[in-house]
Amino acid sequence: MTQQCRTACVWRAGAAAVALFVLPRGAAAQEPYPGLDAYVARALQTLKVPGAAVAIVRNDSVIYAKGFGVLAAGSTTPVTEQTLFEIGSSSKAFTATVVAMMVSDGKMRYDDLISKYLPDFKLYDPIASAQVTIRDGLAHRSGIGRGELVWIDAGTSRDDVLHRVRFLKPESPFRSRWSYQNILYLAVGEAAGRAGGSTWDDLIQHRIFTPLGMVSSSPTYRGVNTANIAIAHAMDHDTVERKGQFNAENIAPAGAILSNARDMAQWLRFQLNNGVVNGTRLVSVAALRETHTPQMLMGATGAGGSEQTLFNTYGMGWMVQDYRHELMWQHGGNTPGMTTAVGMLPEKKIGVVVLSSMDHTPLPDLLMRYIFDRHLGAPVKDYVAEASARALAQRRPADTTTHVAVAPPLPLSAYVGTYADSLYGEATVALQNGRLEFTRGLQHGPLEYWNASNFRWWSNASVPATTMYVKFEVAPDNTVTGVYFGLAPDVSLLARKAAAAGGRRGGG
Repeated sequence: MTQQCRTACVWRAGAAAVALFVLPRGAAAQEPYPGLDAYVARALQTLKVPGAAVAIVRNDSVIYAKGFGVLAAGSTTPVTEQTLFEIGSSSKAFTATVVAMMVSDGKMRYDDLISKYLPDFKLYDPIASAQVTIRDGLAHRSGIGRGELVWIDAGTSRDDVLHRVRFLKPESPFRSRWSYQNILYLAVGEAAGRAGGSTWDDLIQHRIFTPLGMVSSSPTYRGVNTANIAIAHAMDHDTVERKGQFNAENIAPAGAILSNARDMAQWLRFQLNNGVVNGTRLVSVAALRETHTPQMLMGATGAGGSEQTLFNTYGMGWMVQDYRHELMWQHGGNTPGMTTAVGMLPEKKIGVVVLSSMDHTPLPDLLMRYIFDRHLGAPVKDYVAEASARALAQRRPADTTTHVAVAPPLPLSAYVGTYADSLYGEATVALQNGRLEFTRGLQHGPLEYWNASNFRWWSNASVPATTMYVKFEVAPDNTVTGVYFGLAPDVSLLARKAAAAGGRRGGG
């Protein structure tokens, strides 16, 4: 960047030169609404969020970009507007915009079959498999279940995930209702890469990040080399615990992007300007408008159940709703240690992004709505205090009861073996130091007997609930024949594989 920019700076990457609007140094840290800094700081303290960053765009100007808190619980290193966060499913709008760019280029159509670009792509339902389109994937109307453990910590590649989706049973009839899905976003992102003669990762970088001047953002963790990355956290009852980086490489178009408040402000400008950045159009108005147009009804209310939202629909990569009778485009994001809110009131030319380093915290959505209220001149509500009071009223005390340790109905050796199915792949149960260990992909941990044929699995994984239950299938002769695995409702029976020659399966 040139020094002391006041109207426009030029960022150069190789032969590319991009003009960026920036404020005078320090201006973006000034409060656009009196008391905003104090409110955000108190919100972090109340909701026990170690770090967050906020950016506000108004009338094509970045009027606010600021970090709060620290990089990690117990750290003294502050979060800044340049601190990177995992933005989770807020990545979906980037994938939808890349598709819109391919549509603008004449390389794709929204109603093209996904199989046109991915010939081997199939779904469980043959009717859906033959008809599923790019639009279906982007609008979450394929009908298939989420099947999160097909990819989370599964040690699978993108190609593996796309192959296994054909074994994931639908949860509703094709195109009958909105059914949130990550794997279809992977399929659409990979299809866009094929259409563009490249990869999803390269399209995100060269068609969005580079022209918008999102100089710190990355499609995935691959190649990111900076100390200024927020550490992920989760709550265990009242204790803030650190989490590791969430590797979403194998589902990247659905939720792997890393960005910061400064870069996301440029993304808001681009969307609010209907695809134009600094006078240059990067995507046609018609193609981008489709992503902001309702495709499926989600339900009666949205925005976290806000009473200020009356209609709730999904476009493509964006939830298209109202907020206090104003049109709103928004899409949050959540990983097992971070939560994001990205929202705009396009007719009021205002956009807000809130990044945070806490799993499933309401803080980003609450701050976004608080800022919208301030901008609209609506009565100011203390959303954070209300949320804290609700959480306190609903909080359950920690379970201090001790599970009665009883012996399982079969010797531990009876459960040892390798189990597999087409959807989830292989899992192994081994006997180590007198206890059972369950391993599947990158997930590994001990099995604790619970009751009947059920065991509790203490996994090291980053799945939403790190404690899971698995149930063994036992034949009348007390032979263990399989194990049920998955997050409800996507539970599959992994059949036990025959023991190698000379080995034995165990038994009663």
